Amino acid sequence: MNPQSSSPTPKQIARWCRQLGWLGVVLQGVLGFIPLLVVVVRIFTSQQGRGFGPGLWLAIFCLIVLLFSIYWCFRYIRLAARLEHADRRPSKPAVKRTLKIGLLTNLLIVVISTLFALWRVTTLTVQMLTVPQGATVVTPNQLAGPGALITPANMVTLYAMISTIAAGLVGLIVALLLIYQVGRHRLAQDSFG
Repeated sequence: MNPQSSSPTPKQIARWCRQLGWLGVVLQGVLGFIPLLVVVVRIFTSQQGRGFGPGLWLAIFCLIVLLFSIYWCFRYIRLAARLEHADRRPSKPAVKRTLKIGLLTNLLIVVISTLFALWRVTTLTVQMLTVPQGATVVTPNQLAGPGALITPANMVTLYAMISTIAAGLVGLIVALLLIYQVGRHRLAQDSFG
């Protein structure tokens, strides 16, 4: 990524789109598996009368946006196939618009997931601060019950949130690298000529 290097050809940009698109699909798919599993388990194990809390709705929304982001990385692969053929090549503004949508989608994932993770860590911290100093927090050889401060489910939920943030970061990096490559193309302002 040397700024002094020559302008990339449409075929080189297509290669970048294909490679980074597959990288985004695979990494976001792997990182999104744990949050998806957590939400599905949470939906099927939630108590009938309690309903879904705002946290679960927010997690579902983040997963929907993450699934859209995975699909959008797959679109980069399809975009690469179109860039390779001069007769099917989209305009430069259309390519930039596609990349910007991917960038904004992943930015949304990172912001919402980070706020959700901060909210969850804050609630766990407040629960911990309600315990008097010197009190025993962990009871050996006892399963976490309803009165437990931090349960294994809390830790898995936090891990799922961190995985979602990481998946969003992967999508951000992929979109930024592709925007950089398209921006380096200097032959024509509105086309890949």
